[in-house]
Amino acid sequence: MSVMLFPKRPPRLTKQEALRVKPMRLVKATLTRKDDGGASLKVPLPPGRRVAWFFKIPDGMIKTFELDALGLLVWESCDGKTTVQQVIRKLAKRYQFSLREAEVSTLSFLTTLVKKGLIGMPVRDSKSKEEES
Repeated sequence: MSVMLFPKRPPRLTKQEALRVKPMRLVKATLTRKDDGGASLKVPLPPGRRVAWFFKIPDGMIKTFELDALGLLVWESCDGKTTVQQVIRKLAKRYQFSLREAEVSTLSFLTTLVKKGLIGMPVRDSKSKEEES
């Protein structure tokens, strides 16, 4: 009998494969725009979720994330249709960043959103399209 102690890691992607991924939102969130170009993102926490063995989240709890203008552009681009490469180009064009600057900040922020459980990165779609051609 084999026991898996650690979950299987997702496959490693090449840079080109990673840039073809289309991030998508995983949560229903309420977005409130601010005058400074940013926004507040309010995400309801699932009822009954346990943070630790002794603490249960009450019903109706909301987690708020503050987004600056760049973060808002990235969040709105996580629609499941726009590739990471398209988000990078959009950011570079709108804020006059070099492609490298836009790539570093976009990938860093997307990583944060994934770790927070706000977006997913469906890797299978980007790889399967390449395999079909």
